[in-house]
Amino acid sequence: MLKLQPEKKPVELKGWSDEESEVRSFLQCLSYISQLSFCPWWPDPSKRIKFLVDLLSQAAEWEEQTGEKTLKLVSSVCTYSTFPFCDDDDDDDDDGDINKKYQCNFLLDLYSHVKDYETQTGRSVLPALQPVYQSASPAVWPIDLSERNASLLLEVLKLQPEKKPVKLKGWSDEESEVRSFLQCLSYISQLSCDDDRFFQTVCESIPVRSREEDQQLASLLQALGSTLSLGGELPRKTCRSVGRVLGLCASRVDLTLTPSKISLKGALLLLRHESKLHKLRLSVGMAVKLSRLVRRTGRGATPLTVPELSLVLKSSHLPERVLSRALSSVASLLRLWRVQCLDLTDFWIQGHSLITLLCHQGPLSLRLNSDTLQQLTVVVYEAQDKDLTQLFLEKVGGDLTSCRLDWEVLLSLLQLSTHNITVDLRKNRLLEKNISDLLPFLGRVTLKSSSFVKSSIRHIYDSRDSDCVSSLLRSSDHWINLNSRELDRVDCTALCFTLQHSHQVKVNLLWTSIPPGEIESILPLLDRVSQLSVDRKLLLSFLQCCAASKIQQGAPPPPTAEWLLRSLHYRLDFSCSSSVDLSAQDQEKALCLTTDHCRAINSVLKQSQHSTQLVQNQVQLILRDCEVEDRALRELLPILHIVKLSSSKALLLQLLDLVSEGIEEGLLRHTGSLCRALDGELDLSETRLDQKACGSLALVLEHSEGLSKLDLSHCQLTDHHLQALITNLHKVQVLDLSHNDITDALTDRILQLVSTNTSIHTVRLFNNRIQDRRPFLTDKRFEIW
Repeated sequence: MLKLQPEKKPVELKGWSDEESEVRSFLQCLSYISQLSFCPWWPDPSKRIKFLVDLLSQAAEWEEQTGEKTLKLVSSVCTYSTFPFCDDDDDDDDDGDINKKYQCNFLLDLYSHVKDYETQTGRSVLPALQPVYQSASPAVWPIDLSERNASLLLEVLKLQPEKKPVKLKGWSDEESEVRSFLQCLSYISQLSCDDDRFFQTVCESIPVRSREEDQQLASLLQALGSTLSLGGELPRKTCRSVGRVLGLCASRVDLTLTPSKISLKGALLLLRHESKLHKLRLSVGMAVKLSRLVRRTGRGATPLTVPELSLVLKSSHLPERVLSRALSSVASLLRLWRVQCLDLTDFWIQGHSLITLLCHQGPLSLRLNSDTLQQLTVVVYEAQDKDLTQLFLEKVGGDLTSCRLDWEVLLSLLQLSTHNITVDLRKNRLLEKNISDLLPFLGRVTLKSSSFVKSSIRHIYDSRDSDCVSSLLRSSDHWINLNSRELDRVDCTALCFTLQHSHQVKVNLLWTSIPPGEIESILPLLDRVSQLSVDRKLLLSFLQCCAASKIQQGAPPPPTAEWLLRSLHYRLDFSCSSSVDLSAQDQEKALCLTTDHCRAINSVLKQSQHSTQLVQNQVQLILRDCEVEDRALRELLPILHIVKLSSSKALLLQLLDLVSEGIEEGLLRHTGSLCRALDGELDLSETRLDQKACGSLALVLEHSEGLSKLDLSHCQLTDHHLQALITNLHKVQVLDLSHNDITDALTDRILQLVSTNTSIHTVRLFNNRIQDRRPFLTDKRFEIW
């Protein structure tokens, strides 16, 4: 049956015979097989191994007898990334994970059995399998070292072309096995483990006697992501080993210390070599222990630098006296150690208990859970102390977004400090009623809400207080966010007033409703806008207003077109993917561009085409998810030379037809413009091309300077289609004709095309109906298999 097939076929084995004659017969089939795989749900996985070893044995014997490269043939059908299972993209995640586990076990078992076969027979088989192991690429190697020898993993990892991630499911405590596994680290990119105390177990299993062993364990810690968790009983021996390793790499380590038992001497051995830890997480008991160590030694192990120190809650019910002692211990540590951030989010703490930490001298930020922060805010407000208020806001970074604040509390915090404050209006709706009272503090309070911005600019406009505009912009990082707001005429006037007193401001009008006639008043102020964010429908409104303003004015108008393009960062994006309004029902529908729309795009681009900025910044015209009639599309042809075009493939075919019609009418300039707009790359892949489309493409190629890339893969091209194109394909540097219906009938013409044109770099012809590939193999520019 396989001999009758026009090309090699993949085969998945779901059952087989162990008889030697049947294995030998199957060996003869391999010349007609492109890929050999096995059913992953075979009840006895060891039978797969036995069959493959038998197949390799027969291949080795046949190679000895005939000199044919039979082992290489076996290897070739097994050389793919998911070997020994076929690559099934439809597998769900659970099945995929199981297959990866089976794949890793299979590769290890196969190596072990083949090595045993070599030992028994003296034949060399493993070198032929090297391509198999180099191509088989499990994303992660899951392995249980309590069931396998680490030395076997080492031998298989050595065959991989690059370092691989390994996930340990289990391990042996034997020193020899641990040391064998450490030899694997040179071939492991990342190591994960079900037990976060694996590193501690390793340090307990092997005595560390030399700096070389220290370095090996440091490499192990690095493979584990430099994350180290120590718990349970920590004897001095373990603390000494871990401490020596930390001395080599502590500045990168996230260390969690939650031991149930550790001596002061052990704690000293653990930390005496470090001057800096990346992160340190302590249980309450460990914090108390280290505080005692600090008091006893005067400086502890070393004046430690810790960018982030956290207290870890091991019990949900912590007595107040224990928590108070823990906070006192932390305060002691802060006096000696250099800590940038203290994370107490695991704990609910009475606000008054944190006053000592607020008064800590030096730069320190506090991270608290929302309930603790809420109560501490009230405690500070009730104290009405200027210094305490300033310290509180400095320690929490002014971030009160998790708090619900009364107007009196917010006003007091603003009056008693100079620090900026950030508040979430969704939790503090009542604050909007006091916007007029907030105006003097706008430069220091950030209320991230488009409804607040809308109300603010209206109040500022009513008061005509231009100074408040600067304060508002400082508080919002120079963003005027009116996202999803419905503006009336007074709101638009207020926006214009704000823009008149702004410079280099960013404006967000995504899905914003603007009344008719109001965009005209915004356009002349766009010279003050550094970034304008609009949805595609509002973009059309801006373009149409801009085009109409030129027609209406008799005197030379201001360069609003240039300002508009600059504020849009020279990007006219009409796709629905660039910004999606989740509340809209029609976001995924194609946008229908009319003749008026395209004429407006044409007008705006032509107004700005001679500006220095436009010359330096080619406009991106993105027409994906758009439908355009031919009549409307003709309006865009004259401006193709100043845009970089990104469109749907259906629209590309329309453009090819229109440009080819222009060629027939003597309009050749659009041909070069289209190629430049596409940046020399035309992708029509997975688009069915008829004879007319091929003719249009051929005409465009004939009258242009050519393309750097032309992708015609999966286009259902036949020899007849290609004949219309082939005389002009010499103008393409990289040509993709893969996955079509091209036959041997065009072999000579294709070979002649490439051999006579050195400008052609690559021609992809794989997965066509070409039976005889040999003529193409002599020229490396062809990709065919």
